[in-house]
Amino acid sequence: MAGNDTSPEIKAKIMLDEANLAFCETAERKDEPGNRNKEGSAWEQGKMDGEFDEEDYERILELQLEAANICDTHPELEDKTSELFQKVTADNAEEIIKQITEDPDVRDLARIAVTIFLLRFPTVQSFVNKGHPLVLATDEYMLENADAQNWHDYKNIARDMGWDPAD
Repeated sequence: MAGNDTSPEIKAKIMLDEANLAFCETAERKDEPGNRNKEGSAWEQGKMDGEFDEEDYERILELQLEAANICDTHPELEDKTSELFQKVTADNAEEIIKQITEDPDVRDLARIAVTIFLLRFPTVQSFVNKGHPLVLATDEYMLENADAQNWHDYKNIARDMGWDPAD
């Protein structure tokens, strides 16, 4: 792999992991299914000082709300994304990416997570400087930090899928 390329296997794992994590984030919200609102986010703005501008924060809250509504409407996707994640290999990653993109709800959960990540960390330097948990991760596929590969993985997914908020 040249430069900061991202393998299909890593792309599939990130998209599925992020789609699955939306269910954990939804469970932590302060609002309830059927009565979701932007203010129900589990994020505490004060803890995020300096991570993004106010316009991006509002967009992040809207995206989180969209994800929560998908999770509420399609709880079966939590198991589906987890099971697909466990099946990803270098040999079947392209096929699994196709399955992700063909399921509009899984695709949207992945899109939302990747977009939020890039709104929080618009540059490699912001990712490294802000001490994102991925920078500290021990999970092998997420770790490659010498060149902030994690950030490039998200950026590459966003570019390839047409989800880059900078576009």
